[in-house]
Formats: sequence, C-alpha cells, structure tokens
Amino acid sequence: MRLRSLREWLPTRPDLRVFLGYCLAAAVYIAIGVSVTDYLYSFWVALAYVVIAAWAVPMLVRRPG
Repeated sequence: MRLRSLREWLPTRPDLRVFLGYCLAAAVYIAIGVSVTDYLYSFWVALAYVVIAAWAVPMLVRRPG
C-alpha cells in the first residue's frame, strides 16, 4: 500500500474559495438568525437561503472562462 503525499491531501485554491464561500454564507445566516430568531425556525426559509447564497449568487458572479 502506497502512502499518499501531503500535497495530494491539501485542498487547492478553488476548493478553499468554495469552502470560504460556504463559511461566509453560514456566518451571514447566523447573524440574521441572532437578530431575527423566527428566521431560523423555518425550514423553507433556510432552504431558500442556501439556494440563493450558496448557489445562485456564486453562479451570477462567476467569471466566464
């Protein structure tokens, strides 16, 4: 069995950018939830937020190429 090198385990820059995008979306959601508690209780609001913040916005701002 061959051990993988450390480079194969490290995330790439695009992977880190996606991860940071999800972290930012989560931080905004938590900040909204702290200020408006009822916002956190709705499954459908959370689902819509994930679709908008984690999928639609990055799709709209993604540079072609």
